[in-house]
Amino acid sequence: MKEVNRILVAIDKSLMAREALKRAIAIAKANEAQLVVMHVIESSLIASPFVKSLDGEGIKKQLIVEINKLTSPENMEYIFFIEAGSAASAIALKVKSANIDLLIIGTHGKDDISSHYFGSTTLKLIQKTRIPVLIVKNEVKDVYKKILAPTNLSEYSKESILFSHTLFKEASLKYLHAYITVDEFQALTYRISKDQQGKFKKELLTEAHLALEKFVKDVGEGEMALVEYNASINEDLLSYIEKDETNLLVLGSKGVGNLNSFLFGSTASYLVQNAPTDVLVYVPVITKSKQDMKPIKEEVKPVKEEIKAGISPIQKDLDSRKEEIMDDLETLFEENLKYANWNIPEAPDQEVAEGLVAILTEKLNEINQKVKDGKYQEKRRGIFS
Repeated sequence: MKEVNRILVAIDKSLMAREALKRAIAIAKANEAQLVVMHVIESSLIASPFVKSLDGEGIKKQLIVEINKLTSPENMEYIFFIEAGSAASAIALKVKSANIDLLIIGTHGKDDISSHYFGSTTLKLIQKTRIPVLIVKNEVKDVYKKILAPTNLSEYSKESILFSHTLFKEASLKYLHAYITVDEFQALTYRISKDQQGKFKKELLTEAHLALEKFVKDVGEGEMALVEYNASINEDLLSYIEKDETNLLVLGSKGVGNLNSFLFGSTASYLVQNAPTDVLVYVPVITKSKQDMKPIKEEVKPVKEEIKAGISPIQKDLDSRKEEIMDDLETLFEENLKYANWNIPEAPDQEVAEGLVAILTEKLNEINQKVKDGKYQEKRRGIFS
């Protein structure tokens, strides 16, 4: 299991960002990891006379004072970055460029998690960064002592638990497995007698217990718990989590293709948003085995086909990032819709949206004309060149 050598905590000027920083400091110290702190100034796509220009240097100095208050008592050194742009894109880029092993972000509890900001930033970061993300929802009072790990007994779930063992060595773990059962409705539908229903339920419980017991042998000792469900796995798991005295929820993810690609499909996404505890979402690094690796000759064939089809490397790159580019544009659109609502609360959303679309269209037409005029003929160098 990969060690955590570098931790990035993304902060703003909120109270929960302070808690996220406190948690990051504690984890970095416990794991002897380098701490990287980052703040993103979300820039508005459309200038507004009602929005004051932001003082980047002033914000930086203010944040450094706050960071030093927390890091100095712990004698914790850190690296600080402040950038402007889309939070999700800027943070994801920093994660990649700085070889970050763990990302920590704060949120303001259930109400904030369901908000546009959480949906467009936190969940997107889980998708984009492809590294473990710790979501801090509560005030930091102590180290994590009790960890709850809902599991479907998959390899991805196993990796998430082993990672949590590495990160939080002193914490105790409880493994929670949800298994399907036979309810009254199913018994009536399939004309199952009470005796048969009871027999089936007992068999399913025994199978689930044996499967969880086998799983636990591979991941380490811990308490085991089972939850039976039929059609409401989300609510049943959340109900258990809310009653359990746990500090941290650990969720494995089998992919990052969409927001419903987590361990339990949409269930883990549901738990990320609704669980009252802090949440660690673990996305394992998928590496190809020797059997999965194609010979070089087989890899060359698709490239030749792409060349024949007229697909340029530029087009291939843009196609691979098409969804990300479109998501970022939509996020900027919605952010400006929000700004308008703040500035003019009584303004109808539809009217504001139509106005924003008109402005965006006008600007895109200007850019299109510049492209036709050859403005971008000369190859541009990198932004830091």
